[in-house]
This record gives sequence, C-alpha cells and structure tokens, in this order.
Amino acid sequence: MTTTVYDRVNKLIATDSRWSRELDDLGYFGHVAFVDDTGFGKMSVRDDHVLTLAGNGLLIQHWKQWWSGDLNEPRPPILLNGEEAITLHIVKISTNAIIFNIGEMLAAQFVDDDGSIKINAVFAGSGAPHAGGNWRQSGCARTAIESAKSFDIKTGGDVRYVDFNSGKVNLEQDKHLISDVADALIQKGMIMDMNNPLSQPVPITEQEVAHIRQLIANGDITPCAPTGGKPVNWNASAIKRLDDAIDSIRRDEAAMAK
Repeated sequence: MTTTVYDRVNKLIATDSRWSRELDDLGYFGHVAFVDDTGFGKMSVRDDHVLTLAGNGLLIQHWKQWWSGDLNEPRPPILLNGEEAITLHIVKISTNAIIFNIGEMLAAQFVDDDGSIKINAVFAGSGAPHAGGNWRQSGCARTAIESAKSFDIKTGGDVRYVDFNSGKVNLEQDKHLISDVADALIQKGMIMDMNNPLSQPVPITEQEVAHIRQLIANGDITPCAPTGGKPVNWNASAIKRLDDAIDSIRRDEAAMAK
C-alpha cells in the first residue's frame, strides 16, 4: 500500500509515497512492481478536512479530482467493475477527529480518568504493524513511517504529512492522473522478488522484465495503493456512513461561505 498514521496526540497525519502492483496474476508469482515519489499523492487537504486514500489507482484519481472540485457534485464510485475497491479516511482538522473510516486499522488507545477508551493514534496499510510499534516508542508519525519502510516493501518514498498545529502541508500535488504514476513506473520503477527477500530490486528498464514494461505502457497494469488487509466491505451501512460524512462537509463549507 501505503502506510498511513493519524497521530491525534500531535495532530498530524502522515503517509508514504510508494505505488505498487503485485504481479502474481501475470505469472510473476511473489513479485511486486513499485515506484516512489511520482508527484501524484495519496492524501489531499480541502479546507478543514484531510482525505487519505488507498486501493485502486483509477478510483483514487477520481476521488482526488472530485475532492478538489465541487463537492455538491455526486461523489465518485467506491468500486470499479464491481470488484476493485477504494479505501478512504476523512479527518476533520479543527476537531482533530475521524469523521469517516473503513477497512482494517490498528489503534493506540488509552483509558481516561472517566474510564472511557480514547484513541491516541491510528495506523492503516500494509506497514501498519511496524509503524504502530515504532510510534509507541518514538511518539512521532513521520519516524513511524520511516521505520515501516525498513520492513514493508509496499511502503517507501518520501514521507508526506499534514500538520494541524503549524498548518504545514507537505504533499505530492504536481501530477493529477494515475497514468502519470504509470509513466513514472516505466521510467524509474523497480520489481522486487518477494520469494527471495535478500535479492536486490530489478529496474523495470531492464530487458529481462520488458514484458512487464510493455503491459504498463499498454495500460494493462494500473499502479495502486494496496491496503495489505482483507477486502473492504462496502455494505449499505458503510456507504451511508460515507454519505453522511460527505454531507457534513458540505454543511460545514456552506456555513463558512455565509
């Protein structure tokens, strides 16, 4: 995937910059193609809200385009061809609270003086266990993702973040299409053999993987941000929660516009 950390204590969300694609269905069992720092990120800020995305690359493109435009337009789909799904989380900056989440996550919790369970941080994605373990020691979301990069092949690239306290935003916003990520994959991507963790990644420009390079160029391989967990269950309840969260954002923005 990616690995994402929402640090409620320090009021910051951080994510990595790697896009990847497992190649098992193409006959390259245990192999993963990946590319870092493409200019097309998996996190976006809109006024008082942060959107983090994972899953199918084309769906991520659609959601980012919609998020940066008129939210009164119908939201994008959550499934592609009835199968490949998107996973997303929305955090409201001013209240430092999650207003929508779905999929597998790990949480660092504590019990307050009233006996209520509170969340200090949330970790999602393929590197979540590593990031969570590090955060409990370091207390730093960015350090936690740097640590996850050392253990999870699907986590990599520069750490991107949104800092609620300082207002500083460090996101990839130069590119706007998943095809830009595919171009970057062709130009500077790598292939890792997971069957042999000690082996070095092979550049996609190498002749021995020319077949993969051609599939990417033909559009047969779309980069994605796999979650590393079970498929997302977009049932009626989850869809209603998502639509209610979007409606709350619309109301917030309408109130701010008055």
